[in-house]
Amino acid sequence: MKETFKKRERIHFKNDFDKVFSCGKRHINEYFVVVYTKNNLTYTRIGITIKRKFGKAYKRNKLKRYIREIYRRNKGLFPQDYDIVFLPRKKLSKDFDNMSFDDIKNIILNISERLK
Repeated sequence: MKETFKKRERIHFKNDFDKVFSCGKRHINEYFVVVYTKNNLTYTRIGITIKRKFGKAYKRNKLKRYIREIYRRNKGLFPQDYDIVFLPRKKLSKDFDNMSFDDIKNIILNISERLK
């Protein structure tokens, strides 16, 4: 699989987010709430929503970059033909400064295994 993150693989519109939140299933752990639903496309799309309570903009943007990079490098481990939305929880905002990229990668890949 190519390690690219194309524009079409990102959830852009409010209607798409609303569809995922209204009819999607949830997987919850101590750091993330992941909402996912089957889409009618031939590829998976991801979305990331982070509240301002998470922290300053640089911290929120860093987490978004981490999630996109983890998805980009490990597309084969995520379920195909799904819309997936990541919502970080309060515990992650507290622990984020002490966590490395590999820690977050392990958490997200563990979640992706459970989604299949």
